[in-house]
Amino acid sequence: MSRGPGRWQRLILDSLEKGAPVVITHPDFSTSEQVAIRRAAYRLEDEGRIRLTSERVVGRPRLVAYPLEGEMPEPLNVTGMDGKVYRMPAIRVQRADG
Repeated sequence: MSRGPGRWQRLILDSLEKGAPVVITHPDFSTSEQVAIRRAAYRLEDEGRIRLTSERVVGRPRLVAYPLEGEMPEPLNVTGMDGKVYRMPAIRVQRADG
């Protein structure tokens, strides 16, 4: 039985308390750390505690977490040849009025 959010889940939730989106995947983390972080983020999303999307950050696709009440770009979901649904990086459109 779980005792509450794990280490990575707490870090994600604490980072989102400020109300700004948080980049989940980053090359500074090892491969095993990135796998654990993504697993924690997807579990939080499944529980309805955060929203996730893929965005281009400094030219690279990154998994980004948003608080439930924040505005988030719509992810582009595509179906791969293997039949799985993948999230493609969202493209933010800058509005002309601001």
